[in-house]
Amino acid sequence: MKSSYLLITIMFISAALGIGWFFDNRLPKIAINTLEVPDNIDYYLSNLKYRSMNQQGSLHYQLKTPYLEHYIQQDTSHLQQPNLQFYGDNSAWFIQAETGRLQHKEEQFTLLKQVELKRDSPQQPMLLTTDLMVLQARDNLIQIPQSMTLIASNLKLQAKSAVLDMNKNSYQFEQVNATFKPGNNSRALNEQS
Repeated sequence: MKSSYLLITIMFISAALGIGWFFDNRLPKIAINTLEVPDNIDYYLSNLKYRSMNQQGSLHYQLKTPYLEHYIQQDTSHLQQPNLQFYGDNSAWFIQAETGRLQHKEEQFTLLKQVELKRDSPQQPMLLTTDLMVLQARDNLIQIPQSMTLIASNLKLQAKSAVLDMNKNSYQFEQVNATFKPGNNSRALNEQS
């Protein structure tokens, strides 16, 4: 009698294993990817504060970013929430963006998404917003290849593109739509920004 129970138990276990194997082969397999680490990143930095000096030994710009990763093959760094304080010959400029890229050899910043450029000057405050800005640090030159809005003390200007020379305080805009209000509204601009 015990051998019949043993035989029935072995048959049930065999049937259960067979059914399990049958249904297991019918289920889709879930692929588990291994962690892919890029082989061309040579370092990561967090909470970076970087200062660059000009040829005269004066502070040229300061870069702050919560996260930077450097790609060795292209000699570029990807930046999260870059914040630049840039010193032109005539005034200080503040630039912030959601993301950015620094090409080290050319010392060129490409800033992307919700880019703001501010000049906090009591005489001539200015706020410029766009989604793409290219800063050529060596030449103190900013190129804005897509639409932008500029608000100054008594001016609101929208343009398709722009080039700003920060050394000469020279600004060139393309396809401009502007509203000028006589008088000095610098206080309103400072409260707005």
